[in-house]
Amino acid sequence: MALISPVSSPNGKIFNQKLYARIRVATESDVPHIYKLMQQLFVYHNIIHLLKSTQSSIASGLFKPKFTNISPVTTLLVEVSANPFPSCPTGNVKEVELNLPLVDKESEQFRVIKDDHDDVFIAGFVMFYPCFSSFFEKPVFHMENFFLRECYKRKGFGKWLFSTMASEAARMGLSSVNWDASDWDESALEFYKQMGATISGGLRNLSLAGNALEAFDDDSN
Repeated sequence: MALISPVSSPNGKIFNQKLYARIRVATESDVPHIYKLMQQLFVYHNIIHLLKSTQSSIASGLFKPKFTNISPVTTLLVEVSANPFPSCPTGNVKEVELNLPLVDKESEQFRVIKDDHDDVFIAGFVMFYPCFSSFFEKPVFHMENFFLRECYKRKGFGKWLFSTMASEAARMGLSSVNWDASDWDESALEFYKQMGATISGGLRNLSLAGNALEAFDDDSN
């Protein structure tokens, strides 16, 4: 059967009939794409003014950590292509049938340059790390970021990406996966409920940062 290639268009890539996808662990070469995904996530939440990460800080924080005693952060990426992926680990590759053509207007911004495959694009990511929680007997995963680009939503990628992370937590014998969600984002809350999550109230997120934190860097304290 002939492969269906994405069609070039001034408006981006157009995928017809079928998409192939895989989930893989991010590497340092993915930093530019991770940064762009973070930007889109913050724009979605209308808090882009709060984004302090840079490509440099992402590279050093994720792949060259200064504080080696802090639990490492794992970033998983969803890649899509019109052609099958070679040599994919079992369970990390899938096919998606498309009822309608899918147009990725930002395809060139998220193109992945690889030696083994052409026309690969980043669709989304999840970032998480293990930590201790006094609410549970065993360590937990804290999910820091979870985001899919708009054109790839509602096609099963979100459930697949979330499930991959949760499966790793279960395999490791962790107690929980914890994260924060905006109370106004009803679609996200409904998605998390469908994935089996419970929503707890009564706690507020607090932060000590900037000058307030630096005030503690005083030998007289």
